[in-house]
Amino acid sequence: MLSLVHLDVALAVETQAADVARSAVSGPRFKLSAKLLAEPPAGNGRAGESTDPVMRRLSDALAATEAAHDAHSAIMADALRLAILTRTFSRQACDAQADLGPADGARTEESGRPVRSLQSWRLKRVVQYVDKNLTGKITLQELAAVAGLSRMHFAAQFRAATGVRPHEYLLRRRIERAQELLKQADSTLVDIALTVGFQTQAHFTTVFKRFVGDTPYQWRSAYLAQCMPLPRAAARSS
Repeated sequence: MLSLVHLDVALAVETQAADVARSAVSGPRFKLSAKLLAEPPAGNGRAGESTDPVMRRLSDALAATEAAHDAHSAIMADALRLAILTRTFSRQACDAQADLGPADGARTEESGRPVRSLQSWRLKRVVQYVDKNLTGKITLQELAAVAGLSRMHFAAQFRAATGVRPHEYLLRRRIERAQELLKQADSTLVDIALTVGFQTQAHFTTVFKRFVGDTPYQWRSAYLAQCMPLPRAAARSS
């Protein structure tokens, strides 16, 4: 660990341990940490890098390292150059994300990268495909192919457009279709489970209860109890 206090930069160089087996990649490994220790005075700045205090400290540290002549100056200079490049690309990515507003139809993932929502015509095709094929197995690859995208891009854009993952949406549609079938008293639970794409009644019951809060049997019983007409009062004998 080398601390350049007057430049407010801490540089850590980590080399391979002696007991680690040799690999195809040779040379030292290093990690760099740069931290601003004091706020610059207001109004004191230069064009370009002066707008970023960390970049200014890294540049000063690089200049000082290149002027030094010791056994580790080359490693330190390479690490600082890498840090400067990383900082530059990071700022560019943040600026691009800031310029991409809600009007561009994009959302932000947990990783911080902007993701464009699935276009409406692609989403419509996927929804129609799901509704037509609920009785069978539907894979992510099939949905991505319908949308004309790769699996990775489709999954991210579908979630940006609907707020849920494709698998979660598929399960929700299966349960909604099952509720329509449960309103028919003559359909068995096993038949309904197979009709909406579940392999077993047990799996169907588990997923149904997770979404609805009741088992299919309980939900059907409550629905039929509400829809059945009340028994008429027995006619009084004259």
